[in-house]
Amino acid sequence: MSSFKDAVKSGMSEYLGELKEKLDGLTEAELHWQTTLDTNSIAWLVWHMAKVEDSWINVWVAGGESVWDSGNWADITGITGESSGYGQAMDDVRAMPNVPVSELVAYYDAVREAAFRVIDGMADADMSNEIDRGRGPIKWSWILGHVIVEESQHLGQVALIRGMIRGLNG
Repeated sequence: MSSFKDAVKSGMSEYLGELKEKLDGLTEAELHWQTTLDTNSIAWLVWHMAKVEDSWINVWVAGGESVWDSGNWADITGITGESSGYGQAMDDVRAMPNVPVSELVAYYDAVREAAFRVIDGMADADMSNEIDRGRGPIKWSWILGHVIVEESQHLGQVALIRGMIRGLNG
């Protein structure tokens, strides 16, 4: 019998799989290239996508420690601070260390494994649970849907930047 879990995990698996396809074959220079000084690089987007999923599901919904913290990913990547990228100034975006994308993908894979454990532990009734992060209560059902929407939008940005670098067939 299928449940909301299957739909959410399917969507999450689809966008992570497509992200990995979009990263395939890009050089480190291409991964860290910015179309302008006021835009994000592909590497920054990968980090941001993983941090958002980690925060929303593993911290906010599960109420646990982030994979970022438990796995010492700040030490591994050299990316410091508590930010997930939301509201980050462009100077901060440009200051991102030249992290190999393989490390960012390894972090994302660890986030995904933990997120799926959280989702697998949910019941239908949990979708009505609410958290309040200072902007009013939001339901867990909204969070899961929002993660898919936000990550898909960022995947589109990655695809656009890759297309700008490599063209339609690159």
